[in-house]
Amino acid sequence: MLWDLIQQRQIGQVRQSAAEASSSIDRTQATVAELEKLVESLSLTCQAMWELLRKQGDLTDEMLLKKMEEVDLRDGRRDGKIGAQPSNCSSCSRPNNPRHRNCVYCGGSLPPPKHVFA
Repeated sequence: MLWDLIQQRQIGQVRQSAAEASSSIDRTQATVAELEKLVESLSLTCQAMWELLRKQGDLTDEMLLKKMEEVDLRDGRRDGKIGAQPSNCSSCSRPNNPRHRNCVYCGGSLPPPKHVFA
């Protein structure tokens, strides 16, 4: 009898865990669907903008690719991402990783990381 109660309790806990996991999966799937919509919208916007610029200006696909590479390398890494720019310490002027809050050389405060959209 005691064993049956223990088993029933464990079964209830497992069912609750399964329901929570299922709910988490549903939320994750909804989030992924929203992100996919955003990516598609951004892709469409970028393509339309590029076609307008190419038509109105004297721009080529090669020029676009070169600029994309330049922007990608601004953070020192070729990774297909726009990364935060290194921040210079206001005390010693040395460049620091933007993830640090204090200068690794002198301990001075660093400005918050920023992305450059210029």
